Amino acid sequence: MNHLAKYLTMKIIPREYENDLDQIELAVYGMEGLLCNLSTLFVAIILSFIFHTTYEFVLFIFFFIPLRLSYKSFHCSSFLQCLVFSNMIILFASYFIKYVTNIPFLRLICLSLIVANYTLSFEKNKRLHCIEILILYLCSFIDSSLLVIYLISLFINTILILLKRGENHV
Repeated sequence: MNHLAKYLTMKIIPREYENDLDQIELAVYGMEGLLCNLSTLFVAIILSFIFHTTYEFVLFIFFFIPLRLSYKSFHCSSFLQCLVFSNMIILFASYFIKYVTNIPFLRLICLSLIVANYTLSFEKNKRLHCIEILILYLCSFIDSSLLVIYLISLFINTILILLKRGENHV
C-alpha cells in the first residue's frame, strides 16, 4: 500500500513541493489513509451486496462514521488488519441491524452507552454528548428501528474506545 501511495502522491504533488521531504511524507501518509478507507469501503459494499445487507450497511455507516470521527479510539496497525477488522465489524453490524428488532429497554441501553462513551472518552466533549442524546430522542420519535442502528453504532464505538484505552496501558 505504501508503494502505491508514494506513486500516486508523486503523480499529483505540485512541482514546488517535489524536494520538500516533509511535505511529501505528509502527503503519502494522507494518501495511504485515503486508499485504506476507499479499499475498506469498496470491500464493504461488495460484501453488503453478497450478503443482502446493503440497506443496513448504508444506515450503519450513516450513524457510525460521525461517531468514529468524533472520538480518539482504536486503529489497526496495518492495512490488512484494518481491512479485515473493519469489514468484520460492518458485516456484524449489518446483520445485527437486519435481524435484531426487538430489544427491551432500547432507549435506556442507548443512553447508558452515551454515558459510557462520555466516561471513557479522552475528549470529554459535553456538546457532542448532548447532540448524541438529541439524536437518541429524534430516532425514537422518527422510527424505533433507527434506535437499533444507533445502539450498534454506540456499542461498537464504546468497544473501540476501550481498545484504545487498553492500548495506552500496554
